[in-house]
Amino acid sequence: MKVARYIGNGKVEIIDEPAPSCPEGGLLIQTQASGLCSGELMSWYMDRKIPHVLGHEVAGIVTESQDEKFKVGDLVFPHHHAPCLQCEECNAGHYVHCDQWRRTKLVPGGLVETFGVPKENLTDTLVVNDLRPQDAALIEPLACVMKSLRKAPPSPESNAVIGLGVMGLMHLLILGPTAIGYDLNPSRIEWAEKLGLNARHPDEKVPADTVYVCPGSQGAFDLAASLVRPEGTILLFAPLGPSQDLKLSQDLYFRDIKVFHSYSCGPNDTLAAANAIREGRLKAEQVISNFINIDQLPTAYEEMKAGKILKPMVLFGA
Repeated sequence: MKVARYIGNGKVEIIDEPAPSCPEGGLLIQTQASGLCSGELMSWYMDRKIPHVLGHEVAGIVTESQDEKFKVGDLVFPHHHAPCLQCEECNAGHYVHCDQWRRTKLVPGGLVETFGVPKENLTDTLVVNDLRPQDAALIEPLACVMKSLRKAPPSPESNAVIGLGVMGLMHLLILGPTAIGYDLNPSRIEWAEKLGLNARHPDEKVPADTVYVCPGSQGAFDLAASLVRPEGTILLFAPLGPSQDLKLSQDLYFRDIKVFHSYSCGPNDTLAAANAIREGRLKAEQVISNFINIDQLPTAYEEMKAGKILKPMVLFGA
């Protein structure tokens, strides 16, 4: 089968490898749709994972099942990390800090023609027969947004989103008319405006009660700090690079600004994301610029990394 492997230095290769067998107690999946995550573009993060199979934004058809809750022929969304639902962290709702969550993964990954879902991952695997595969594949990234909005509940009046990449667009789509999105890239502003979203250059700032910072950069945080009203909230959605430390101005102290972080998501967030998609609040065409086949992925990877395209998604059989 064809597998998308990250080989280092910002490069991806499509390699032929044997298909996996069904994990004991788990599922074997024929991939239908798989997106490329912006986090998989960060060389400092990816280079330490070599060799690594790309892909975790995925949906596919069950071809073999060793769990009666999932039937052959079901369309499913499996999260690549899944908690045990029994430990102290899980009981507190801190799913991403569960030891099982950290060690679980899809076999060998999601940007492949066939993959396995281990038994442990079934605690965060959903049957989504009522969704299109390309929409179901967006449950994981949207779930990260749903957690972000849960950690820092939006203001009923004024919110801002820094960065209009895919994750920023998802924030704006869920927030609706109470939010303004900011980006330096005119093409991203134009994309957002075509979706009917309020998007503008940072030179046109409007104060906001809650600000969601999608890029992992000091500059993006500083923009948020200049936007947020006294007693307001800033939510950091992405990390800075490994050699960078976030600098907080003393001004935040004197204005009583709250700063939160939001890392990945748990089963409660994936369920909320699936329901939001069912309600029509997100469709793949709103955030996917390029629907491609797997052989086109290496080029699309470089183009997304260079900011030439918004986001590719591989449709298997395309």
